[in-house]
Order: sequence, then structure tokens, then C-alpha cells
Amino acid sequence: MNFLVMPLLFNMPEQEAFCLLVRLMTHYGLRDLFIQDMPGLHMRLYQFERLLEDFEPALYCHLRRRGITSHLYATQWFLTLFAYRFPLQLVLRIYDLIFSEGLSAILRFGLVLMQKNATTLLGLSDMAQLTGYLKDKLFDVYIDKDPSHGSLLENGFFGSSSSSMDKEVYRADQLVTDACEIKITPETLKAYTVEWEEKTRAEKERETELHDLRIGNQQYASQLRKLEERVEACDTEQAALATELVHTKVENQELKDENESLRGQVRELRIVIEKQPIEIEETWNLERDDLMKRNQKVHEENQELEKNLQELEEQLVQTKLQYAELNSQHEALSRKWADLKRQFV
Repeated sequence: MNFLVMPLLFNMPEQEAFCLLVRLMTHYGLRDLFIQDMPGLHMRLYQFERLLEDFEPALYCHLRRRGITSHLYATQWFLTLFAYRFPLQLVLRIYDLIFSEGLSAILRFGLVLMQKNATTLLGLSDMAQLTGYLKDKLFDVYIDKDPSHGSLLENGFFGSSSSSMDKEVYRADQLVTDACEIKITPETLKAYTVEWEEKTRAEKERETELHDLRIGNQQYASQLRKLEERVEACDTEQAALATELVHTKVENQELKDENESLRGQVRELRIVIEKQPIEIEETWNLERDDLMKRNQKVHEENQELEKNLQELEEQLVQTKLQYAELNSQHEALSRKWADLKRQFV
């Protein structure tokens, strides 16, 4: 703001300078360059770029291809009305045109500077070189390298409005003349203003849409976090179920192995059972044969015993007969003995 007030204070009392500053702010629209979001500044920069596209299309395309917009180098032109760079006598000439034609005069000065440096700028391709040239060397084209005595006196009297120590003498008349030769119609500025308003409105709608999308994204993010928590809980539950499933599979495998073992035992028992009747039959046959042999042997022994018994019975009968005969003989002898005894008695 000091750059705007200083030229006024150099030419009038403080009260008049303040009134003129208020006039610049209200009637000439300078206030719009400093309020929140700086809508006036953005509108003027948009107008400048559109005019640059009309008057110097090659230079405009050259800068756009390298990502250089007027915001990088022309902002100070409108915020200080060139007072940050030019000496005071040239700034006062610019103020005269502003009071006469409005802030659109800044557009003319900016365009004439770009036109005079177009050849040099088109020869630069590096973004850093272009930016440095636009900020520092764009005004050198109007430096008077062989100033007249009057120019030196004028420059020495007014001094420089910048804080730098350079004391260049600028060809102020030539700069003002060149700027006045650029024809910018109010209709053109109005059309560009409408374009900027439409663009700004579209950008605001887009920002509103983006804001709504951000809110929606935040809501979706919150829902996503909840879903992630639910998924995490499900994963934990699934992990527990998977662990239980693994244990169940291990138990099933153990039961399967045990079942296979039991099946093997059953097969062995079945084989044993299937073989057992044959073995039993073989054993029974062997025992039966042995028993039959033993029975045969016993039968033979019984027959032999029966024969022996029969022989013994026959012998017994004979013995009994002999005994009876002997007994009969004994009785006969006894009677004889008795008779003899009686005879001898």
C-alpha cells in the first residue's frame, strides 16, 4: 500500500492524498484488488492474458507451453501501479493515465512491455530464465542509455520510487506514447470480464462440487472405516474359526488314522475269523481221527479184555467146577474120615 500512497503524498497534502486514495479505491475499483480473495486482481490478470493472446499470440503460446502465467510476473504491476520498479516521474505519468482512463491503463503498459520484449522472450526456453527476465529485465527496454540533460534533471529531481540503488533514466514519453497507441475497447474488456465471471462462477461451482465430494468422501471414508472394523472383526472371527477348523481337521485326521487302524484290526480279525473255522475243523478232524484211533485201540483192548474175561470166566467156571468137585471130594473124604473115626473109636 505504501507504493500507492507515496506518489500522492509527493504531490499534495495528506488530506487530499487520502481523498484521492479513497477515490481510487471506490470509483476506480482499486479496492477489489486488495479485498479477500482479490477478485479484482484476478480479473485484471485474466484480461491481461486474453489481451496478450490477442496482440501477441506467439508469445502467449510460448509462455503457456512453459507453464508461465501472468500471476508469476504481473501481480505487482496492478498492486503497486508499477511504483515498485519505475522512478517517480514515470509513476506519476501512469497515475495520470489511470485517472483519465481507469485501471485499464495498466493493461496497456503491460502489453507494450511484452510487445517490446517479445523477440527476446521468444528466444528464451528455460522457465527459470523466462521468469527472471519477466521480473527483473522486462523494463530495461525503456532505459535511456544516452539521456539528455533535461532527463537527468527530471530524474534527479524526482528520484526513484523503488528501494534499489540503481538510478536508471527511463524514456517515459516513449513508454506513455507506445502505451497510448494500443487500442483496447471497453467492449473487449467487458467481454473478457464476462468470460472471467463465467469462469469464476464455474470454478466456484466446481469448488462447491469438490467440497460436496470431499464431504461425501469423508462420509464414505467413515463408512469405510466402520466396514474395515467390521471386516477386521470378521477376520478375527474367521481366524478363530480357521483355528478351530484346523483343530477339527487334526482331530478328524487322528480319528481317521484311528479308524484306519481299527479297520486294519477288523480286517485282521476277519481274516483270523475266516481262518479259524478251517483251523478248528482241521483241529477237530485231527482230534476226531486221534479219538477214533484211540477208540479203535480201546475197542481192540476191550475186545481183548473181553476175550481175556471170557477166558477168565471159563477158567472161573472150570475153577468153580474143580472147586465143587474138590469140595465134593472133600466132603466125601470128610465123611470117610468121619466114618473112619467112628470105626476106630
